[in-house]
Amino acid sequence: MKSVLNAFFSLMCAVACSGLNSCSENDTAATSTVVPENVGEPYAEVLSEANAKMLTPLLLRGDKSAKGYVYLQLKQATEGKLSVTFKVDEAALKAYNKTNGTSYAMYPADKISLENDGASEIVAGKKRSETVAVTVSPGGVKGRTYAIPLSATVSDGEKDITNNKIYMYLVTPQAEAPQINAGRTVKNLCYIEVNRESMLNAGEYVMKDSGEPFFDIASVFAANIRLNSDGEPYLSCNEQTTFVLDHIGDLVRPLQAKGIKVHLSVLGDHTAAGMRSLTDDAADAFARQLKYYVDIYGFDGVDFDDEYSTYSTDQATEPYIPSAAVMPDIESCTPERYAHFVYACRQAMPDVNFGIYWYKGNDYPSGTVNGKAVNDLVDYAVYGLYGAWRAIDAETIAIEKQCPYAVSLTIGNENLHIDEPSLSRIKNEGWGYFAIYDLLGSRGFEEEFSRISRILYGQDVTWSGKLYDRTNFTPKTMR
Repeated sequence: MKSVLNAFFSLMCAVACSGLNSCSENDTAATSTVVPENVGEPYAEVLSEANAKMLTPLLLRGDKSAKGYVYLQLKQATEGKLSVTFKVDEAALKAYNKTNGTSYAMYPADKISLENDGASEIVAGKKRSETVAVTVSPGGVKGRTYAIPLSATVSDGEKDITNNKIYMYLVTPQAEAPQINAGRTVKNLCYIEVNRESMLNAGEYVMKDSGEPFFDIASVFAANIRLNSDGEPYLSCNEQTTFVLDHIGDLVRPLQAKGIKVHLSVLGDHTAAGMRSLTDDAADAFARQLKYYVDIYGFDGVDFDDEYSTYSTDQATEPYIPSAAVMPDIESCTPERYAHFVYACRQAMPDVNFGIYWYKGNDYPSGTVNGKAVNDLVDYAVYGLYGAWRAIDAETIAIEKQCPYAVSLTIGNENLHIDEPSLSRIKNEGWGYFAIYDLLGSRGFEEEFSRISRILYGQDVTWSGKLYDRTNFTPKTMR
């Protein structure tokens, strides 16, 4: 057996770097020992949390660290407990470069640290290991792209297998993002329907006098909260949202480089999973999953939108099916439970911005959790019945954190109706946010945005004349 394993080791680099095959829920449930079925075939593969594809770029900016998360996936469930040890593997990178004709440089190894020194385990009857965090400290040459190759060894205490497919993150050290619009008392938020529009259009509008971006925040709308086959909450991303994640360097980093904060919206999806239904344990678990997405893809914040979760029979598109992850009945799905969920997210991500999108009157958090009021947990709240004015009680969320009036550009509303008295109220009464939903890439909105900006900021807006299609990173120039 030892000679066979030595043969496996000699083949590791060539085989481990040959590709990445994802596992599905339909994989066989049969169990196997630590011994691979066929010599030369990978026994397992290192994968990233948040479904991040191979070579996903982590965001390393200024003096802040970047973070990824990996685990080992078996082809079949194990009969007994296995230990797993991850490591930063320069030899695997050299083999990858040779096999794929690439020339990635190794990020300084002394700037990479693995949680628990890379130690993890796979419990009996399971196919995947515990997750290990990969922390990348500032280093390297700014603007140069590096690779972070991660391999894993599996052991049952007697036999070790290194013939496992590797995973690699990329990282390009960047300067600190510019701080924009420092004098603003009203921040400007834009939700972008990535099912049909490009995030890049948000970066093409600037203030005429200062040259700084018109939008302070752009939000990817939207990922969904759903329940999996085991009744557990998970973040579901459709094909279009996944496209943004898979091209994070092309669609999000250019906005962040201009100083625009980019958030990920999380939307209920006509199931029993929602911000008001999760039990405390489920909220903790889902908050950890959101953290994986925020850290790996480098988002600056998360927007919570609870309008489409199944909390009433007239809204339901499927029966309310309780699971261990959700409250036992619809009546238990309350704004106070929403506050517990946001508290769990705040505990997991203390430095991330959290926004609330609401319009029904009970689809926002309220109450106090472990001494923390909702106002302490959220950064802003947007009222989403476009063109109308409504606010949350200031004792729940302070007015400087609220957007009581927003407008939509959804197809059919291109001729934007702007209620100037409402904008003046936002400016003069101390409200802190204004929002635009569904920035279209069909034409420019320089005139309309200038009307808004003159009231809120006292200056016009200039448009670059560039329009981006959803999947095209090269703009059409309209002027």
